Amino acid sequence: MTHIDLDAIQRIALPVLILLPIAASAIVGLLIMASSRYPSERTATRILEVALTISLVLSAFIAICATGVFGAAPSTLVDYGALLELGTYRIPAVLLADWKGIVFSLLCAFLTLLVARFSRTYMHREVGYFRFFILLGGLATGAQLVALAGALDIFFAGWELIGIGSALFIGFFHERAEPVRSSLRAFATYRLCDAGFLMAMVCAHEVLGSTTINALDGSIDLPLWESTTIGLLFLLSVMGKSAQLPFSGWLPRAMEGPTPISALFYGGISLHAGLFLMLRISPIISASPVMQVVGAVVGMSTAIYAAAVARTNPDAKGALAHATLCQVGLILAEISLGFTTLALVHISGHALLRVWQYLRAPNAIHDAHRIGVHAVPAEESQTQSVLERRVYAAALHRLRLDDRIDSILDPFMVLARALDKFDRRVRVLFGGGKERDP
Repeated sequence: MTHIDLDAIQRIALPVLILLPIAASAIVGLLIMASSRYPSERTATRILEVALTISLVLSAFIAICATGVFGAAPSTLVDYGALLELGTYRIPAVLLADWKGIVFSLLCAFLTLLVARFSRTYMHREVGYFRFFILLGGLATGAQLVALAGALDIFFAGWELIGIGSALFIGFFHERAEPVRSSLRAFATYRLCDAGFLMAMVCAHEVLGSTTINALDGSIDLPLWESTTIGLLFLLSVMGKSAQLPFSGWLPRAMEGPTPISALFYGGISLHAGLFLMLRISPIISASPVMQVVGAVVGMSTAIYAAAVARTNPDAKGALAHATLCQVGLILAEISLGFTTLALVHISGHALLRVWQYLRAPNAIHDAHRIGVHAVPAEESQTQSVLERRVYAAALHRLRLDDRIDSILDPFMVLARALDKFDRRVRVLFGGGKERDP
C-alpha cells in the first residue's frame, strides 16, 4: 500500500485554505478594473463560491486526517520559517492545526459559504453588490488566519482583517449618515482595544522569548504580575472585539449593515473571534487567578446587562444582537473559569443558531406583521413592582453606558473622521473627479 505523506499534504493545504478566498476577491476586483463594464453577478459570485467551497473541503479533509483515518495523524504545527526578522524580534510563519483551530476553521468556512449562497439572492441588484463579495473574501481569509494561526503575529493579521472588514460592512450603505457614524464608532472601538493586543504581544515576546501559541504554555513559570499584565491586556482587546462591557454600545449600531453580514460576523465569526483568542491564551488565564476573576466578572456582567436590554428592544436585529451578547458573555465566563472544551462546543452551537436566526429575521418580521402582535394588557403592566420598573427603565436606556463610553471614544472618532475624509479625497483624485462604487 502506497504511503501517503499527510504532513506534506497539510503543508500545502493550509496556506491554500487560508489564501484562496482573498485571492478570489482579488480576481473579481481585477475583472472590474480591467473591463469597461462590470462582470455579471453570476460570474463574481461563482468565483468566490468556488473558492469558499474548496476552503471548506480542505478544512474538512484536514479534520479527517487529524482523526487518524489515513494512519498516523499529521503534525499539528507547520513551520514555514520566518516572515520577518528585525533584530531580536522574529515574526514566525507558523500555522497550528490542532482541534481548537480545526473546529473553528470548519465553522468559519461553512458559515461563510452559507452566507455567500444566501447573499447571491439577497444582494441582487444592490449598488454595492460586487463590493460586498470582494469584502466577504477578505473577511473569510481573516477568519481562517485567526483559526489556524500558530503565532500571535499571524493571529493579529487575521484579527485586523476581521476588524477592518466589519467596520466597512457596517458602513456599507455609506450614502446614509447613520451607517457611517456607526462604522466610525466600531472602528474607533477596535483601534482602542487593539492597542491592548499589540502591547500584550510585545510583552509576551519579551518574557517568553517567542510569540508562538505553543510558547504561551510557559506562562505557568512567569511571575504572577507578568502573567496577569499580559492576560489583562489581551482581555482588553477581547472586550472590544466581542463587545463586552463597557464596549457593548457599538454592536447594536452594527446592525446598520446588510443582514447577511449581521448574521455572519456578529452572529457567527466576529464576536466569537475574541472568544477564540481567549481559548488560545488559556495557559495565561490558568496562570493568573486575577485574570480568571476579572474575565468571569466581565462576562457575567455583560450577560446580565444584555439579557435585560434584549427584553426591551423593539427591533428584531437589535434584540438578536443583545441576545448574542448574553451568550458571548457566558462563554467568556466559561473560558475564564477553565471550561475550555465546553466553551468550544458552546461557540459552535451558538454561532450556527445565531446565523440561522439572523438570516431568518426578515421573514420572521413579515410573519409577525401578517399574524398580528397582541399588546400586553395595561392592568398586567401595572402589577410590576417598583424594582421591575426601574430595571426596565435602566435597560431601556442601556444603563446610559453609551454616553459614558462616547467620552472615551471621542478622540478616536475625530481621527477616524479625518482619515475617512482623507480617503474620500484620494479616491476622488485618482478616480477622475468622482468615486467609483462597484
